[in-house]
Amino acid sequence: MDFKALKIFVQLVKSHSFSLAAEELSVTQPTISKSLKQLEDEIGLPLFHKGEAGRKREVKLTYMGEQVYLHAVQILQQEQQIFEAADQIRGLKQGVLRLGLPPLGSVLLSSLIVKFHKLYPNIELNFLEVGATGIEEAILAKKIDVGILLGELKPSIQGIQIIDSPLCLLSNYDSQWRKRDVVQFAELKEESFLLYADTFTLNHVILDAAMAAGFEPKVLCKSSQWDFIAKMVESGVGIALLPQIYCEQLDRAKFSVSLVEQPSLRWNLNMAWNSTVVMNPATRAWLSIIDEYKDQIHF
Repeated sequence: MDFKALKIFVQLVKSHSFSLAAEELSVTQPTISKSLKQLEDEIGLPLFHKGEAGRKREVKLTYMGEQVYLHAVQILQQEQQIFEAADQIRGLKQGVLRLGLPPLGSVLLSSLIVKFHKLYPNIELNFLEVGATGIEEAILAKKIDVGILLGELKPSIQGIQIIDSPLCLLSNYDSQWRKRDVVQFAELKEESFLLYADTFTLNHVILDAAMAAGFEPKVLCKSSQWDFIAKMVESGVGIALLPQIYCEQLDRAKFSVSLVEQPSLRWNLNMAWNSTVVMNPATRAWLSIIDEYKDQIHF
């Protein structure tokens, strides 16, 4: 049973005339008759009463016709609603953008999120705020549309680079590293590290670098809040490795900032998505904003 046959049937009922229905639909009367016969054959019962001596079809519904008409009207209304919803989504007047953000992601992208909302106020924004490891898992599981990832991307994930900043040693202003512009990673062997939650990719990057430098770091505590970690460093209880772009925002009268080498580490962020998933219009619009306004991504 196709929509065309139902449309012809409904119009025939509304017009009370084969000729008027043909005129309204811009088709021939034989087309109307053929469509009606196919519909009746498919249902197995007549939808209209026969005329006198069976020579002419009356536009008067049988009981079966009345039931089919009620359902046909509902089906056609639902069909119209489907097309209207599709138009709304294509036109970005309806939809959802599911965005994965690490703790500082909302700060980095605040101006772009505001810009997106102003351009597309009817798009609902859903945020998943976890570390990059959790975001990667959500992207692969198709639970979010797009999110910020750190480092190299897996084959099924594509991305747009938004930040590339070296990691720096952040220590108290009065620490032994105060006058050092560059520090070798192996020199941090005796330090107490302030690390991040286990779901943070950055945590694994630092631990791998320490292993490559020949030691296992002494971890004082783990936190998902960078501002808290910076405050702990300011108090002199330990050191942290943080992106230069973040360290530049801190009061240099309270902190010492040094580049780390051997290995040198970078905070390379990508706005990433699952390449195996059909991209929805809201995601495309968001990525267009990211691509156009990358220079506005900062603390």
